[in-house]
Amino acid sequence: MADYPKTEKLLVDAAAFYAEQAKLELKAKRPRTAIRATWKKIGNTWEPEFVRKQKIRAPFVASGNLVNSIKPIADGLEFGISMAWYGDAIRKGRKPWPGAQFNGDKGIPPTSMKQWAQMKRLRPKDPKTGQFLNNNEKTQKAMRFLMNRKIKHFGIEPFDFQKIALATTLSKYRSKINDSIKQDIEGQIGRMKP
Repeated sequence: MADYPKTEKLLVDAAAFYAEQAKLELKAKRPRTAIRATWKKIGNTWEPEFVRKQKIRAPFVASGNLVNSIKPIADGLEFGISMAWYGDAIRKGRKPWPGAQFNGDKGIPPTSMKQWAQMKRLRPKDPKTGQFLNNNEKTQKAMRFLMNRKIKHFGIEPFDFQKIALATTLSKYRSKINDSIKQDIEGQIGRMKP
């Protein structure tokens, strides 16, 4: 069995660096598209009447739970990161629903939307005045409906923070990994008996 002690030690460091880079990517303010729309009820469905898109800079962190869940993994000659399951939802985004003339997902389940809104401590606002409304179950439910309708129609922009973090890690560690593998193999050859 081949032994690669230098490489395995280096991959532990690379995994730790990879995890930190993934966390930094989520925390960094990045350009995102903010969408505002006015809606019109047509039959049983709602259709956007006027849509305004603008670029904003914001991080991809809601509660910090995803950032805190990112951990390095190094096992032999492999390395990576582990994270909470919803990291994939951020990486892949969410497509608009089929009724919006796209092939994709439907909205977010109401119970998940409710938990997320409570975690973020979102409060409903009057769209005309910008004033906060009474924070009761009726206004909370209306706010979640509006948010889910927007997600169904426009989707959620993907952000592959893991791919960016891996590219940064490989650019730093690729030559070091190659050198350590070479040294480990040369060490094994040196220990071989004729």
